[in-house]
Amino acid sequence: MLHTVGFTNSDSYKCLENLKKGAVDLCLTYCGWEKCDPGYRFGPNKRISHVLHIVESGSGVFEMDGYQYHLTGGEAFLIPPNVEAWYEADMDNPWTYRWVGFEGMIAEEVIHVSGFSRENPVRRIHCMENAAKYIDAMVRTNKLVFENELKRNGLLLLLFSDLITDNRDACLREGKLLPSHRYPNSVYVEHAVDYIAANFDKRLKINELADRIGVNRSYLTSSFKKSLGCSPQEYLMNLRIEKAKTLLKNGDIQVSEVAARVGYGDPLAFSKVFKARTGRSPREYKEEKRRLADQELAEKQDNQSAGRRAIIRNLRPDNWQYLLLLADLCDKK
Repeated sequence: MLHTVGFTNSDSYKCLENLKKGAVDLCLTYCGWEKCDPGYRFGPNKRISHVLHIVESGSGVFEMDGYQYHLTGGEAFLIPPNVEAWYEADMDNPWTYRWVGFEGMIAEEVIHVSGFSRENPVRRIHCMENAAKYIDAMVRTNKLVFENELKRNGLLLLLFSDLITDNRDACLREGKLLPSHRYPNSVYVEHAVDYIAANFDKRLKINELADRIGVNRSYLTSSFKKSLGCSPQEYLMNLRIEKAKTLLKNGDIQVSEVAARVGYGDPLAFSKVFKARTGRSPREYKEEKRRLADQELAEKQDNQSAGRRAIIRNLRPDNWQYLLLLADLCDKK
């Protein structure tokens, strides 16, 4: 027999509560939906976890920290834990709302990037349809089975993902500063370095790289300097030069081809950068490496010949090895 976890279900009130708090980062503690009677009031009281109410229709009043907020359908209000608050449905047009209670190590940050704070606990949202869908699905996961625990917390993450996107879009529309989530500098640098390594041979702009990993150019540059001691542009140039050196040392390859293979469409621009970084043009570098390679080969052959002569001196003239080594030395000459 399957059991339920604090589930109430009626035509005007649905609530799922007393949920297991198993997730560390963010977990659902309770959720529900209610069509309120005229003048219905809840509180004043304090909650043990964060509670977000999303007003579907109608209107009502919410009070916290001595401020009153008049809300209508399409708005949401947040009550932090251990903060006294109350709310009341309008007498003529009572509201219907959904709510989620939640907690966890990242709860405060999720609230911040979703556009809520204790100072500004109310905002209009534009993802009502999805929010209602997620919360209704949470309420339906009332059976005490393991997959429901995973589903509830997954739906909570989806809800806040939509709220964060909704808040970002609203900030862009209104020209407001975007609230941001920051990973450690090293995480952004690691992602950027991986992307540069895979795309150094393409037309790569630092602005586009920063946008791709979710930060602005100045923040990415600052992170690179802290972690690697250079800017992203310098890192890209250094990588391209090192790749070009490898290509120039290996085989008969034209400078124009090397330029193209390390991300330079203009061989002249590549040559200027290469010389500025190494003190030699690509052609000079290539010729120098070839001379060094020839010199190393000649020295190796001389050493091998000297070794054979030493062996011959220690062999009898009628020894077959003596004859073979002598013939080999003659061939080398």
